[in-house]
Amino acid sequence: MRAFVCGTSIMIAAAVAGGCSTPGAAAPTPQADHGAATGDGVMRAGGADVLRVTVPPGARCASTEGALRFVTPKYEVEMWLVPGAQTVGDGVARAAQQIAGEIKDFAPDHTTDLTIAGSPAERLVGPGHEADDGDDGAADVIVFKVGDHVFLACNHDEQLTPAGQAAVLALAQTARVP
Repeated sequence: MRAFVCGTSIMIAAAVAGGCSTPGAAAPTPQADHGAATGDGVMRAGGADVLRVTVPPGARCASTEGALRFVTPKYEVEMWLVPGAQTVGDGVARAAQQIAGEIKDFAPDHTTDLTIAGSPAERLVGPGHEADDGDDGAADVIVFKVGDHVFLACNHDEQLTPAGQAAVLALAQTARVP
């Protein structure tokens, strides 16, 4: 069972201005859950735009304070601002706590150094337990810094799929300062 089902309702209900849009589209609505379209997803936190990413073709994008969520029939990816983190190392240290609403007991058993937005980043992959039902699960997490902020992108499920793993990396690679 996907751990995202519970989080979707909460995230959409708590949606704030910012969000996801298509090129040339009107400004996003305060409840920013936008249908399948390619454009930009903009994360807002504290009343300011903090991250811009390219929405993949066919993805639905929803935004809430300090978070973006991308959903397709083949994968789901979430991105969060890591509160208080100043470095990628800070974000890595907080990764398990940051994703605990989706995957508990995250224990990365594979790490890879990356470059995202011209800066060092870290990819963490490993097992955990789905937060909604306790089933075994796994997460693929990328921790990166853009501008003055540290972010975390996550794909998770009972088993990671190549489509989800490719999507989390592709989305992180589009990250830029808004």
